[in-house]
Amino acid sequence: MPLGLADIGLLLLSFLLPFILLLVGFPPFLRFLARKGRLLDDVHKNPPSKVPGPVGPLLFLAALIGELVVAVGFQSPVPVAIIIGTAVAFGVGLWDDLYVLGGKTKPVLLLLAGLGFVGLVLFRPSLYSSAITFPILGNVNPHLTIYTILAVVAFPVVANAFNMMDSFNGEISWFALLTSLALLVGGALHYAATAGFDLARVASALPLVAIAAAFLVFNRYPSRAFDGDSGSLMFGAMFAGLTITSGVEIAAMIAIVPAILNSFYTLSSVRGFVERRKMAARPTYIGEDGLLHASLDAGAPSTLVRLLLLDGPLSEKDLVTNIVYLTLLACLFSVGISVLTWVI
Repeated sequence: MPLGLADIGLLLLSFLLPFILLLVGFPPFLRFLARKGRLLDDVHKNPPSKVPGPVGPLLFLAALIGELVVAVGFQSPVPVAIIIGTAVAFGVGLWDDLYVLGGKTKPVLLLLAGLGFVGLVLFRPSLYSSAITFPILGNVNPHLTIYTILAVVAFPVVANAFNMMDSFNGEISWFALLTSLALLVGGALHYAATAGFDLARVASALPLVAIAAAFLVFNRYPSRAFDGDSGSLMFGAMFAGLTITSGVEIAAMIAIVPAILNSFYTLSSVRGFVERRKMAARPTYIGEDGLLHASLDAGAPSTLVRLLLLDGPLSEKDLVTNIVYLTLLACLFSVGISVLTWVI
């Protein structure tokens, strides 16, 4: 479908406003956090260092502004629903940053993000389709009740999966950027192939791409900013909302396979939700060589990182590079799934 100049302008604005806000806002905000003593431990350095955080509040503000541009410009309820779910996840994460929630409390509270999101369906039934589209095979029969339950559960599942990918310098920012780009491509192909598909559903993904890209500038190795749980949970909830409204569930699931595997390995090894601050043993340790090693402690969680390090120790930068390559591969497969779904 051809885009008008107004559409292109709104698309650019929904990306540029949050992107520029973060690039300009991060330096003074980081100085503010440092003055207030809001410093988080960068434990994978020898000796450990301190990094300002959490910057989740600034990330959420940028996301809010970007989605408001889409909501007002396209007169669409889609970005409103996304912000509702994102705001709840951000609030849960901020509370955890400040006061520390239990490992089982967080997922339960994050269900509220999904409930707030799907609650808008009562007023706007067209917010999302309950028919999942598979590549080549096409749509399955719609079932609103089952899909709505899955949509609610998706928020804590995806938000926690993103949260577990936030352990090393640049890991969460790279992961959020690559997966949001894959999501954007899937939504754009859906828009191009489907008559009547709302452009706002595609535009709503641009603020997520923007904040992930801007955050990467400050979060890449060596990190100058940490997002905290308020940021990582916000990233995950926003991704979940965009996945549902864009109708690209299969492609999105493929894109976050590294996070899904990491969550599965971790939860299965510790037998449930355990706050990482309270885990009996860490999955990695820094050796005398200054490199990260896989823990040999039987009680340490079997994370994706620990499995990568079983082949040999790595520097933090090289470890994150390997995770980025895995994520990039998953995202390329995701784009392939989107092509099979909407083009072929």
